[in-house]
Amino acid sequence: MVAAWGMLEADLHLSVIIPMYNESARVIPTLEDAVLWLHEAPWTSEIVLVDDGSKDATVERVTPKLFEKPIGALQRVRLVRHERNRGKGAAVRTGLAEAEGGWRLMMDADNSTRVSEVVRLLAEAERSGAGLVCGSRNVADSDVVTRPSRKLMGSAFRMALKGLGMGMLRDTQCGFKLYRADVAAAIAEIAREDRFAFDLEHLLIADRLGVGVREVGISWTHRDGGTIRPVRDGLRMLRDAARIRMRYARGLPPVMVEVKPMRRVEKSPAERVG
Repeated sequence: MVAAWGMLEADLHLSVIIPMYNESARVIPTLEDAVLWLHEAPWTSEIVLVDDGSKDATVERVTPKLFEKPIGALQRVRLVRHERNRGKGAAVRTGLAEAEGGWRLMMDADNSTRVSEVVRLLAEAERSGAGLVCGSRNVADSDVVTRPSRKLMGSAFRMALKGLGMGMLRDTQCGFKLYRADVAAAIAEIAREDRFAFDLEHLLIADRLGVGVREVGISWTHRDGGTIRPVRDGLRMLRDAARIRMRYARGLPPVMVEVKPMRRVEKSPAERVG
């Protein structure tokens, strides 16, 4: 941990985790947008930046932001560093473990989905009682701006996952997910995937824990400059998906964290009719 500004004045409602690897060109606008929105939010929050061994100026660029005066409901900004590059899954896992909010949001450093979209996820968590709510680019109320070729590759990936028995959501890979604190702690303890298949592992663990997993449409805009290569990394993720399924075929290992199962929520009249 390098530095943090701000002191906690109350229990945190939300932690926003932003994993970073060579993001010097994109992370500052994302961080500034998150700070401005969170300081006016109706609940206390923090931002946890996790640098995954960047070789560019990412750390140098974000460090001054750590010492700016905290404003409004945003209590603090923290930076946690990996000495070497371990992978996005490892960075997210570190963020989930370091965060202190009752809810912990993972979002991408490119701001493809703005932090304000968390309102949709929190509303669904309250409505359904789910412990993990995932932003989705593939449900009816999503608003997506991307290239047709990426949509096609995404569809092929979803079909392949379904064939492997891992099609748990319509969009497993969206980098905008909200974890309840106990679920975040359990996943940080159990999960092992360091690379891009970590989303699949988190979803499978949450499902096995019985905490409830829900999917909510969000606004998402493709940003250039990412490190993922859809074809090459998609094939690797499919291979990893099969390995993850085998790893948990006999259930989960013992968990030190007490995890609450999904609470029963009375359905609305419209849902009962449906």
